[in-house]
Amino acid sequence: MARKRPDVMKTLADARPPEFDPERLAGSERARHDLITILSSAPDAPEARRSTGSARPFTWRWALPVAATAAAAGVLVATLPQGGSDSDGSRATAGPTTDSPRHTPENGRLALLNVANRLESKADEGTYWQSTTRSGWIGIVAPSGSAFAVVSSETQQWSYGVRPGTQSLWISGIDATTEPRTERDTARWRAAGSPKDLTLAESGSRSGGKLGLRMESGSEKRPTVTRINGGDKIAALGARNVTYADLRELPGDSGELKKVLADLYEEDRGSEISGRTEWMWRQAAGLISLPVKPEVRAAAYRVIADLPGIRSLGEVTDPLGRKGVGFALPATDRPDYGTARSELIVDPATGALLSDQQVLTKPNAKAAEAGLTAGTVVNHTATVTSKWTDRQLKSPK
Repeated sequence: MARKRPDVMKTLADARPPEFDPERLAGSERARHDLITILSSAPDAPEARRSTGSARPFTWRWALPVAATAAAAGVLVATLPQGGSDSDGSRATAGPTTDSPRHTPENGRLALLNVANRLESKADEGTYWQSTTRSGWIGIVAPSGSAFAVVSSETQQWSYGVRPGTQSLWISGIDATTEPRTERDTARWRAAGSPKDLTLAESGSRSGGKLGLRMESGSEKRPTVTRINGGDKIAALGARNVTYADLRELPGDSGELKKVLADLYEEDRGSEISGRTEWMWRQAAGLISLPVKPEVRAAAYRVIADLPGIRSLGEVTDPLGRKGVGFALPATDRPDYGTARSELIVDPATGALLSDQQVLTKPNAKAAEAGLTAGTVVNHTATVTSKWTDRQLKSPK
């Protein structure tokens, strides 16, 4: 009788010192340190070539609950780009620049794959998938006098009811403020007569549309509670309104997920003007924040990792002051600001998405007049919490 061959991998695993056990490394400080080391020491590689096609303007569109997307034409928060900067307008992300030879497209891909590998584990489910985000954006006002910038920010809460008989809620405008960005902007606003109601060019508008915005403090505006009444539809994916069952059926294989998103892009391309790469980035990033399976969340990171020109930014700080690792696409035209790049900031130990943001790389004349410089975060959405729970949100009074 032939002797049974020894299991080499088991033998090696049994001989492994406890400190190298992957179960002990997952989510540890050492895991975080290892990823930062990967980001700082990957071999140089040439930057991925930019598309030869002309860059198209960017329109922000998030995976909003169905009621929000349906009301986008009448709700300012669903129409304007979400994002912003800190109070003095300085860039919230601080770390190695993308011009560093150590931070290359291939390096960014490897680092994102490392993050994705940490997400493939069994996750709990509950009655509600809830998340809290803090978002902000910079608007440029150009009255008859000197242009000035304002920062608008707010907290939003999302609660997706995933079991029969439950309801989904979207609470927006919590602690909402709109105010001049810097002291210089305050002086210019006062010189313009301290107007409460402002008019801005509509973000990404081809027709030169205008949007109204009101200067206000958090105490002046009450939060808005939107009850999702789209039946069992709880979110938007591309041009489709989808159910929780639809989200749970998404494939955990990155190749298959990429094909699903590619098909959705073909359906949606008539309404999007950001281009395929930016659209895929946006939708994949949106999936990370929705109630999908852990393997789908990991696959979404892998889809992002395979986008052309993805770069690692090394260790950076998000707009809420949390440390993570950053990834970026090549800069493209942003009609309101000049050129800017999309960035994600991720917690490398857990794979949690900390912030999705747009960072100015070259201001146009209007943005420069308003004091915006390269490195300014012109809009961002930072995820504060994201979790399963069995209790519905309490509506604010």
